[in-house]
Amino acid sequence: MIIWILRAIALLFLIWFILPIFRGYFNAGNKLGILICLFVLLFYTNTPVYEYLGNFCHDYTVLTIIWNIVKYLIYAFITYTTLITTAMIVACLIKPKANSTAITLGIRADKDGPSDLLKGRINATKRYLLKNKSAVAVLSGGKCKRDYMEESLCMYNELTESGIDGSRLLIEDKSRSTYENVLFSNRIIENSSKEKNLAIVTDPFHQLRARFITRKLGIKAHVGAVNARTSFLYIPTYCVREWIGLPYELLFRFRPHRQ
Repeated sequence: MIIWILRAIALLFLIWFILPIFRGYFNAGNKLGILICLFVLLFYTNTPVYEYLGNFCHDYTVLTIIWNIVKYLIYAFITYTTLITTAMIVACLIKPKANSTAITLGIRADKDGPSDLLKGRINATKRYLLKNKSAVAVLSGGKCKRDYMEESLCMYNELTESGIDGSRLLIEDKSRSTYENVLFSNRIIENSSKEKNLAIVTDPFHQLRARFITRKLGIKAHVGAVNARTSFLYIPTYCVREWIGLPYELLFRFRPHRQ
């Protein structure tokens, strides 16, 4: 019974990881998610295959060692993903202080305007600025490979057209990653008289990495989360992407800062 439940869950998530591809979202999160689901379906819950390989490996000392190592690596991976997902949930629940300066993290700008995820961040920025009348927002994001325009400019256009006063919006249009979003935006804030406490505007799954970067950069101000309303379609893909993105930030902790 448990095997069939695992198969059903793996099949459900496999479809969930594939669907965003048809909307133009195909990244490390999809790829790893699809591989995990296929592993569970074709190997882990496929009893004949699992038992055959297990018996075959146990006939040879070296293969037995490898089999056990792989088994414990799987357990370690499950533990890691559980802990990191829990930390992601906690990070997105941290509230910003009133009228903190918002940093809206960019993501793909399409030919016809903001992508689905960027729309969510734009709407979250608008809600935050309407609620916090004295706050300003730094719109962060340059033009990356798949962008049709600077992400920050796309956000600025959408927000001003929706009624937000342009004087409350600062543009950071050089960054090409989350790390640079936070780094360059904080430089703008430090060189201005704006409120130094921060409100990071991004999707819930992205808040932990953004928060980690603020700590890496030595930002002492209070950092709160303003969460976009992420489409249900993209949640698994981008959660898995963060499982990879967080270790990447840790490994490249001392990489040079692009000017």
